Amino acid sequence: MALLLLAPVPPADAAPGSWLEAGRLRSSREFHPAVALPDGRVMVSGGFGNDGILDTTELYDPADRAWHTGFPMDKPRLGHTATLLPDGRVLAAGGANLADGYVASAELFDPVETTWSTAGKLRRERNNHTATLLPDGRVLVAGGLTTSHTVLRSAELYDPATGTWSAAANLRQSRFHHTATLLPSGGVLVAGGETGSGAFSRTAEIYDPAANRWIVARPMREGRANHTATLLPGGGTLVAGGGDRAPGFTRGSEIYYPKANRWRRTRPLAKARGFHVASLLPNGRVLVAGGFADSGTLRSAELFRPSTRRWTRAPRMRAGRGHASVALIPKGVLVAGGARTTGLLVPSAELYRWPR
Repeated sequence: MALLLLAPVPPADAAPGSWLEAGRLRSSREFHPAVALPDGRVMVSGGFGNDGILDTTELYDPADRAWHTGFPMDKPRLGHTATLLPDGRVLAAGGANLADGYVASAELFDPVETTWSTAGKLRRERNNHTATLLPDGRVLVAGGLTTSHTVLRSAELYDPATGTWSAAANLRQSRFHHTATLLPSGGVLVAGGETGSGAFSRTAEIYDPAANRWIVARPMREGRANHTATLLPGGGTLVAGGGDRAPGFTRGSEIYYPKANRWRRTRPLAKARGFHVASLLPNGRVLVAGGFADSGTLRSAELFRPSTRRWTRAPRMRAGRGHASVALIPKGVLVAGGARTTGLLVPSAELYRWPR
C-alpha cells in the first residue's frame, strides 16, 4: 500500500520569516535615519560613526544587496530626521554635531542627481525631534532638545512648494524621544517622550493641521520614551516598549483608537526593549526587532497580530543592535547599522523576509 507523505504543519506559534545578510555599510553608524526611495533604494544619512559625527550618506541597492557611497551632506549631524517628500526628494532637518552644537539647518536630497542642496533654517535648532509628512505636502517638526539641553514645546512647518519654514502652534507638553504618527484623519498623534525633568511622559496630543492647534488626547496607560509607534490597518496606533537605560525598559504595549480617544493594553512583549525598530508588514502584522534591554543588546524580534492583540516570536536577527535604522522595501524590512553597546558599532545590515 502506498504511503501518503504530508508536509509537516508548523505549530501556531512557529517563528515565520527569515533574516538575510544585506551587505556591509561603508561607514558604521548609529542615530541615523533611513528612507525608502521611490526607486526601491534606501538612503541612510549622518549619525555617529567610528570617526565621530558623520556627514556621509549611503544608498542600499536591493538589486545587488550592496551599499554605495552617496554625496555627503553639507553638515555632519546625528539625531536628525529624514522625510520623503511627495516629489521624491528627502528633507533632512536639525540634529547635532560637535562644531555647531544643536543644528537649525535643513537640506534636501535629490535622488536623481544624488546631491544635497540647502532647505533653509528651522526657526529653532533641535535634535531628537519628530518630522511628519502631512497630507498637504508640508512637514511638521515637533519637540526635541535644544541649547543647554532644554526640552522644546515648539513646532514648525516646512513647505516644499515655497522652501520656507513657519511657526506652528506649540505642543501642550515639551518632549523629546517621543513618537509622531500620521492618523487617517490627517491629524498627527504625538505620544510619550522625555520631559525637562527626565520623566517618561504618559501624555498624548493630536495636531490638527487645518486649525493649527494641538488637541489633548487621552494619556497612555504607561509613560514611555524611545518606544515605537506604528499605524495599524484599522486606524489604531500601536506603541511598544520604551526605556532609556537599565533598569527601566518596558514590555508594555498599547493601542490608541482615535475615534474613541482611548488606549487599550495588548499582551506584553516577550522582551522589554527600547531604542528598537518597528515596521508594518504588508500582511498587516507589525515586526519589532532589536533594541536595548536591561540585559544588554537584543537580537530577538517579535510579531504583533492586530486581530488577537498578541505578540509571537519571530526569528532572531543576525546581530544584536540598538539605535539602528529601518525601512520597508518591496523585498523585505531593511535594518541597518546601530550599536551593540556604547561605542561598539555594528557595521552590517540585514533584511527580514516575511512568508509570501
